[in-house]
Amino acid sequence: MKIALHVPCYINELNPEIARKTLLILRHFGLNVSVPKNQTCCGQPFINSGQPTTLPEQFNEIFKDYEYIVSPSSSCTSTIRSQELEVSKKMYELCEFLHDILQVRDIAKNYPKKIALHNSCHSIRHLLEGAPSELNIPYFNKVKKVLGGEIVEAKRDECCGFGGVFSVKEGFISYVMGRSKLDDLISTGGEVITGVDFSCLMHLKGIAEKDGDDIEIKHISEIIYESIFGEEK
Repeated sequence: MKIALHVPCYINELNPEIARKTLLILRHFGLNVSVPKNQTCCGQPFINSGQPTTLPEQFNEIFKDYEYIVSPSSSCTSTIRSQELEVSKKMYELCEFLHDILQVRDIAKNYPKKIALHNSCHSIRHLLEGAPSELNIPYFNKVKKVLGGEIVEAKRDECCGFGGVFSVKEGFISYVMGRSKLDDLISTGGEVITGVDFSCLMHLKGIAEKDGDDIEIKHISEIIYESIFGEEK
């Protein structure tokens, strides 16, 4: 199984440890994983802003020879899936890949802290990793199945307010939405907030730090990594 790790731009620039831990998680399962050094942005910021871009086509050329492409981001995965590319059906978010392809279950069942799961919009509405409330379909959540253990969710599954360019153009609204989401997640009694999208978590963490909330926020890759290898000191 020839697999490529896609490293989202913001993870590469702001928290590359997430990419490293994702790589080690995949290799833990005995997979042949490469990290193409010439990989580019998936093009999401330009597409969302209505700007013409050839980045998805470049992405296709770089990753076309791999059987699967795994990304620690549902938003980047959703972007590539939405394009008519050779690689579109090969692209998977990490937990989606663990659930659908590797059939991983309960990998974090012994995690020592109560986990509050943020279900990001791209994860449950585009990739259908969970059941969005507006569809009124039977409940399911692939991320929870992969993790196992004590996991709680927010009462409402609306957007956290990041939305990429939205958070720049509508800063105050973005903050209010994020504050509401953070309050909802904290009210669950979770000791650590996690999710599959670093962008959402970065937004929530910024609000938490600004407002003085004492809550731990980690990407899902960090939770899974610690469950397999232990917490790094």
